Amino acid sequence: MFVENQNTNPPPRPIPKRECKCGCGHNFQPNRKDQVYLNKQHADFGYNHGQRKTKQANRLKVEKILRKNDLILKKFFALSKDPTVTIMLENLKADGFRSEYNIGREKDKSGNLFFFLYNYAFRIVIRDNKKLIIIKKL
Repeated sequence: MFVENQNTNPPPRPIPKRECKCGCGHNFQPNRKDQVYLNKQHADFGYNHGQRKTKQANRLKVEKILRKNDLILKKFFALSKDPTVTIMLENLKADGFRSEYNIGREKDKSGNLFFFLYNYAFRIVIRDNKKLIIIKKL
């Protein structure tokens, strides 16, 4: 006697539609249960504008301050033709200079401490109860 093969299992259900995780608002039918992006372009966009951006937020903030400091020193250094320029620190701070942000520091042969930025080195001295900054081009 011929017995029909009856499958008692229900047919597999498709994975429900999802919204793309990159934030574009597209609904799509995923091919895998772990697929969260519509395609590679959406995955790249989601990474570059989400996860990576939050990882690098502090670094970008510090680099912005360092670039601004370098531009301020360039502005004041260009006012004089001397190899070193001495200016009151208050004038630089009025333009937004932040002396606590620098790339590195080093003592010279005479023991003076210099702080470095991208294109300039500076040193802070006190004369007549006024803070002065001495700028040198690298």
